[in-house]
Amino acid sequence: VSTQSTGVFAVDSLEFGEQGSVELKPGGGDIQVTEENKVEYVRLLSEHKMSGAIRSQIGSFMSGFHSIVPRRLLTIFSAEELELVLCGMDVIDRADWRRNTQYVNYSEGDEVVGWFWEVLEGYGQEELFTLLKFITGYSRVPHGGFGQFASISSSGPIKISRANGGDESYPKSSVCFNLLLLPVYSSKDVLRERLQVAMTFASVGFDQC
Repeated sequence: VSTQSTGVFAVDSLEFGEQGSVELKPGGGDIQVTEENKVEYVRLLSEHKMSGAIRSQIGSFMSGFHSIVPRRLLTIFSAEELELVLCGMDVIDRADWRRNTQYVNYSEGDEVVGWFWEVLEGYGQEELFTLLKFITGYSRVPHGGFGQFASISSSGPIKISRANGGDESYPKSSVCFNLLLLPVYSSKDVLRERLQVAMTFASVGFDQC
């Protein structure tokens, strides 16, 4: 559907190759847009373009959507709550991330693991989400927090695994397993630099899937 303003309270429309005219208000085809009524015209035109012109498409979408998710299940949510359920959380809680991380050939008391969490303390939200996507392929945290990674897919919880190599190596990831492969570094500064390079310039990892 395409529409074009006409200088009156009506728009020319083209739908599936057929020309037509839609009045923005009763008798709109005979009402000229003037300085006095231009605010009303802009409001009606915006409403038409945002909803009226695509009403049939929205209806078809909603019909298909409700065939999968019944309307009665959605009525308990506000728009903000539904967005959270569908899209996940847009703020990362470092403590929740740490609390729900598992270790492979590492333990939480290992020095390198401690450095890793100290590095994350210095990250802003944008860097945290970049790292999250590098490890999991997800750009948001599931509704309910990091503990939900274990239930939303077969990948399981986020894991940090000891990797071969030392200061010359970079961390790798395997999004199929929500796995960060972290070498044993000689200092926190080396870990910070290697991790920053890996998560910024490397694509998410499928090599270990």
